[in-house]
Amino acid sequence: SGGPQYRVPLGRRDRRHLVTREDTINNIPSPRSTARQLIDSLRNKGLDATDVVALSGGHTIGRSLCTSFTNRLYPNQDPTMDQCFAQSLKRTCPTVDSNGTVMFDVQTPNLFDNRYYINLKNRQGLFTSDQDLYMDSTTRPIVTRFAENQRLFFERFTFSMIKMGMMNVTTGTQGEIRANCSRRNAPYRST
Repeated sequence: SGGPQYRVPLGRRDRRHLVTREDTINNIPSPRSTARQLIDSLRNKGLDATDVVALSGGHTIGRSLCTSFTNRLYPNQDPTMDQCFAQSLKRTCPTVDSNGTVMFDVQTPNLFDNRYYINLKNRQGLFTSDQDLYMDSTTRPIVTRFAENQRLFFERFTFSMIKMGMMNVTTGTQGEIRANCSRRNAPYRST
């Protein structure tokens, strides 16, 4: 997809207990979050405003269910959203509970680039949590720098991904190396 390549630090082990769906949902910020809410919730995990903006750039690729953003279209359109962009979204998501999907970045949907930030400057962020990064005075300068400099975005994205990957590292006998990432290993039994 054209994104940055980086070395992933080794030595991390998988937890012995799978994380529950509830734990996962409780640790992922809502697409309805403001920039301030994102910063406040991720500060507790050791991430700063630049990390938040850089990691949000992952939305340069992928898609979303309509129900994750139709609150910005219905009953009234979010005034921070570009009118033409909103009309395009309404064609795919004609009601608040539409079950369609939309690409995060309609200009370069399969390319990992800095177009996400250009879209934010053009008021074409899909989620509140995306668009508010440009509307908030703390994060707006970071969005602007990334929109103007893809290399800087790639460098910061890489740095922030590694930083996030180092959170709550399990090593030694605290965990296991799974044969299948989505399942715990079978208990070891000696014969």
